[in-house]
Amino acid sequence: MLLSLYFLFGVATALEVLPPVQWTKISGKPSGFSIDKIPKSIFVYSDFAEHVDTEGLTLIPPTAFEFAETFRNDLSDLFGGHWTLKRTKKFQGAGIYLGKFRRDATKLTYENGVPTEEGYELEVSGNGVYIGGTGSRGLFWGTRTLLQELLIKDGSLPPGRIVDAPAYATRGYMLDAGRKWYAPSFLKELCTYASFFKISEFHYHSSDNYPLNRGHNETWSEVFSHFSLYPENPELQGIVQRPNETLSRADFEDFQHHCAQRGVTVIPEIEAPGHCLSITKWKPELALAKKDLLNLSHPESIPTVKAIWSEFLPWFETKEVHIGADEYDSTLADVYINFVNEMSDFVNTTFGKRVRIWGTHEPSENLTVSKDIIIQHWQYGQSDPVVLQRDGYEQINSEDWWAYMSLKNDHTPIFPAPYPQFYNVTRTMNFANVPGWQWEPSLFNPVNITEQLAPGASGNRGATLAAWSDSGPDATTQLEGYYAMREGIPAMAARAWSGARGRRITASTLPASIAFLAPKAPGQNLDRRFPNSKGSHQKSLLKWTRKSSKKPVSLGKGSYGPPYTLTLGISAPFKLTGPDSTLAFETVTSNTTNTATLVFSTNDNFPYPLRSVSESDGHDPGHPGRIWTNLTSSSHAPLAITLPATIRLETDVVNGSRVWVNDAFAGRFEVFVFGGRNTLFSWSQMALVAPLDDISGGLDSLVLEAGTSG
Repeated sequence: MLLSLYFLFGVATALEVLPPVQWTKISGKPSGFSIDKIPKSIFVYSDFAEHVDTEGLTLIPPTAFEFAETFRNDLSDLFGGHWTLKRTKKFQGAGIYLGKFRRDATKLTYENGVPTEEGYELEVSGNGVYIGGTGSRGLFWGTRTLLQELLIKDGSLPPGRIVDAPAYATRGYMLDAGRKWYAPSFLKELCTYASFFKISEFHYHSSDNYPLNRGHNETWSEVFSHFSLYPENPELQGIVQRPNETLSRADFEDFQHHCAQRGVTVIPEIEAPGHCLSITKWKPELALAKKDLLNLSHPESIPTVKAIWSEFLPWFETKEVHIGADEYDSTLADVYINFVNEMSDFVNTTFGKRVRIWGTHEPSENLTVSKDIIIQHWQYGQSDPVVLQRDGYEQINSEDWWAYMSLKNDHTPIFPAPYPQFYNVTRTMNFANVPGWQWEPSLFNPVNITEQLAPGASGNRGATLAAWSDSGPDATTQLEGYYAMREGIPAMAARAWSGARGRRITASTLPASIAFLAPKAPGQNLDRRFPNSKGSHQKSLLKWTRKSSKKPVSLGKGSYGPPYTLTLGISAPFKLTGPDSTLAFETVTSNTTNTATLVFSTNDNFPYPLRSVSESDGHDPGHPGRIWTNLTSSSHAPLAITLPATIRLETDVVNGSRVWVNDAFAGRFEVFVFGGRNTLFSWSQMALVAPLDDISGGLDSLVLEAGTSG
């Protein structure tokens, strides 16, 4: 359920950092720290500057000094000024000092008792701040706490000390890039955002297809499927359907490096033997009757999968990879188990990496999945966390009841769990619908609530939320993937960090804390705010009026994201462009009818014409933004607009982009979405950012105002 975001001026002291921390007062140090009153100097102690962690999953771990460089850039981004970064062997006067944890580092452990390199201390005094890490990542997480505290407390902190460490190593999020293209710049921004809240893993689901169990098996060759990595080997390029929507090796290496510099490891997934229409379209002879399942008994199936992995494993700078392996045919359990075990052995012996799979029900009287394989539990009936712990498996909590989103629409009427289009923060704050019982990674079962793992259970690696692009590539913009997780990432990360032993989230201030911190996360601008308006409540943001000539005009403002109101005075066809989208007055052909209307186009080339919709439709509280096709009050036909006209476009992430023409409600920009098992159809809202770079044609005036959330 999407939180109603709010922020009240004057209540900043009620906000809290995420994950929450516990301050201890330091006696005898009455003066605190103000970022405006000390030299803009960061010192890294020389005996720690080149420290590199060894226990994390990345194969490209940054040094403590590299993390300090990221911190220096973030300080400048958030508080201005030129900050210097130097190595030092001794105290140099007032400033911010970074180094090693000054007490017994083995005392800082995960909840299972294993020492962690992610722990830190943060001490504030009148001379400045000291942050010490049990490892380089711990040092970096300490800088995240400091930045959040400085933002919340307006740059001044009282004297005190924090000692903190995560309860679980896996604090992750998954993005389905197999059914929706996400550009490298977006992936890096999303990673930057998540790291601000101490997320440790980005699970990149690189290949998938629209589910054939929704009635599409007969037209399987036409169903959208995608493989988002572009193989350098020409013999493997048949798995790619859209070469322009892929990451090259250089792209992927840059993505991984960017994330590693912010403490996040990319966990790549290539899905097989199910969900692999990209392979069976290329080699139809390898398919079972259900065409997105590989026939593992075919002599070329496993060699083909190994060839694909051999191509990409050298790209992957991580100790663990994900081979998918869910929702196969349970009547073929033995061949399935042989496959996952053989792939685990292959990946480990040839490239030295461990394998993860999704939990899946494959009953066999003869074989068992190797205990070297990590199980990512996602649904009861597919795996049982208590049994996995008893049998000695390592596992990750992605129980769909709390962890899953289906971007744009849920799976109604598929049960047991309709998946919300936005992360359901209420299920984190009230696990199993028990008021005040905050979820943490030992909690899996929302039905039989006594059937949970013990906090810190030996096999529990942690948790990963999951955003699925089940509705296909045109059902969301790239930024709508961010909107779906915007609140979930800080809420889930806070509980995965704290576990059962740490501080709980203050429920009453959580919406305000996220609303305040999210747009300020340094190094990213996923909310698409103007540089001087991030987190601002200024109503009027931009006014422009054409004075005479119809020549093209450059506003140079990029994009502005929801919520906003954009009012346009239009005298003739025009085009308004930006880095994320284009808004134009165009002629649309639909059912042999030509209609002159507004068309929004995204940067991944999907057009959305303005369609006729009743103002009262799309407000089903159980399915926000969704209009079922059995409703007759909306025609969804492209809407003809007569010029000249005044257009008012209001956008928020729940209701999407809606349009008023000459002050009369006209319709919205939307997408047709399949539902259920291809038995329910609906139209759903598109929340599109305002393009504000270049103007051509008959646009005479423009006013941009900040809006309110729906």
